[in-house]
Amino acid sequence: MSKLSEFSHGMRVLYVPHHANGDVTHPDCQRGVVSSVGSKFVFVKYDCAAGMMMTGDEPFTAQATDPEDLRR
Repeated sequence: MSKLSEFSHGMRVLYVPHHANGDVTHPDCQRGVVSSVGSKFVFVKYDCAAGMMMTGDEPFTAQATDPEDLRR
């Protein structure tokens, strides 16, 4: 069970959707980087075909993500 306090700006994370049942090798899992942490969600900028993000400062839109669905 993940908590908001476990995440910080610039941290690389893995999103594991509910239907993956915890399988971190599931093809729908996505890697990204934390851009900020709110009161309920972790805002993640997910990697794209343009290249791997490294700092969270890249110019992409962050997606609000339930911290329970993220792995460090």
